[in-house]
Amino acid sequence: MATKKISYEEAMKELEGIVQMLEEGNVSLEDSLEMYQRGIELTKLCQEKLAAAEDKLAKVVTESDEEEPFQAEEGKK
Repeated sequence: MATKKISYEEAMKELEGIVQMLEEGNVSLEDSLEMYQRGIELTKLCQEKLAAAEDKLAKVVTESDEEEPFQAEEGKK
């Protein structure tokens, strides 16, 4: 199954469904392999989308319209 252009949320929802079905164990070996491969595709897609979002957040426009690197403070939530 080719990965069409889907949102991060759609990919995560599909991935969660795949995980649930695989955990239940009621699918054939062939179907399990196909689902696993689709899960890998979706995981890569999600990682790419998260990396793109991080890149966008890495630049924060200051009040003087100059770009300033953004660094999250670790340990704070």
